[in-house]
Amino acid sequence: MIIKQFGKDFDSSGGALTLRPDYITDNENVTKGHWSKKHKSGWTISGEMHEDYYRWVNEFNAQHPDFGAVWGNFEDKVYADNEEAFEHFYKNHPPHDWDYGDI
Repeated sequence: MIIKQFGKDFDSSGGALTLRPDYITDNENVTKGHWSKKHKSGWTISGEMHEDYYRWVNEFNAQHPDFGAVWGNFEDKVYADNEEAFEHFYKNHPPHDWDYGDI
């Protein structure tokens, strides 16, 4: 297992670094709740939707049949079964950086 840390392995100039809502659901009307979505990349990403004039996903869990698992929160720590899993996930589903002032 590997651990990646906010401020060391990734950062955000606006303060927020989260997954985009469309990583866990195609429903643009969803504002809250736990959702899960399978992607063409092979990753199935689950997470809790948050909304306050803006929608985002902090805590997530992602599974891939070949690479394994990646989970955590890009504003704190992200864990992965191995470096290859993290790199593949990050390449295909990078976190979105945004400014907390947007809400």
